[in-house]
Amino acid sequence: MSGNGPWMGSSDGGWPRCVTKRGYLVGLSAIFVSSYSQYFITGINVIAGVFWVYGISIAVIGFICGAPLLRKAFHDTPAAFRIGLASFGVFAVAGSVASLAAAAALEGLDPRALTALHKQLPILDVPHKMAWVMVAASIVVVGPCEEFIFRGFVFGGLLSLFGVRHWVAFAFVSSLLFAVVHLYYAIVYGVAAAVPFIDVLAIGMALAVAYYLSGGNLLIPALIHGVYDATGFLGVATRPEVGERLRGAFILLGAFVAILTILDRRKKDLHRAE
Repeated sequence: MSGNGPWMGSSDGGWPRCVTKRGYLVGLSAIFVSSYSQYFITGINVIAGVFWVYGISIAVIGFICGAPLLRKAFHDTPAAFRIGLASFGVFAVAGSVASLAAAAALEGLDPRALTALHKQLPILDVPHKMAWVMVAASIVVVGPCEEFIFRGFVFGGLLSLFGVRHWVAFAFVSSLLFAVVHLYYAIVYGVAAAVPFIDVLAIGMALAVAYYLSGGNLLIPALIHGVYDATGFLGVATRPEVGERLRGAFILLGAFVAILTILDRRKKDLHRAE
């Protein structure tokens, strides 16, 4: 990628520069302050909490480098769609396997710890009608906001500051920060939070890889993220098994696209070798 267009020059590693180290630290601080402050505010409903958590972060990030991120948000969407689904399928499957392994390990150490996973997350503890609202909000608000924040700013900021040579490591760091923000898992599940924590980390990696390989497209990661979250609320609005089956089908779709992508790549490599 070149440094042309709306970006502020180009970093040494080739990723366009759009943020300074000071600006990055300010933005990161705003993200964690707004995210964790919700746990100390009483009497706030789900919708107000969403606007509180995302509003502060987006306002700060938007001031620092919002325009450059948005200008790249729709870059090469058709290719980004296939890349995004394939990346999601690979990491979602890998995350599921890893979380099952973690659950098995916990069961061996302390079988009682896993009983905490039967508790419902506070964010899913909403009335039936509100659950339908949250299905739509997941796709229209939550997915776009969190991708703008974590893939656009947190991951993209690292690429901007330090270049792309170690982009996989930066993808992991940004995904780890994304998982750490989900503090409520530890509050609700205790030590068993390691199981869903792995899934969140894997989804973060999937979306970071999609964002990087697509050249900064945020639309597709936002859509994938939103649909993934929406299946949880759909299970509340209908029946839990409905949401679980749709989420499973979504993961299988991504895995299928990943297989097709790998086969297509091998076919092209063989064609070049002839």
